[in-house]
Amino acid sequence: MPNRPKKPKLKRYTVALSELDMRRLTAYADSSGLDRPAALQRLLKQSLRESASVANTKVDKKQLGLFDTLQIDIFNNTHKI
Repeated sequence: MPNRPKKPKLKRYTVALSELDMRRLTAYADSSGLDRPAALQRLLKQSLRESASVANTKVDKKQLGLFDTLQIDIFNNTHKI
């Protein structure tokens, strides 16, 4: 038998929602034509993508300028390269 690539194991989590949030999730699922678990998964993935893009743009203040090169022109002005 040929070796099949292994699927990554899925991790299960339990989420506790308030009554208001459950109604919102149900309304979103109904408007999207999904069931509640699929709607929750879609919302979670979308939020994680957005937060990952924000996290990648942030730079630690301690690291700013660590590898920047300063260029000084003849008028003694400095520019980062």
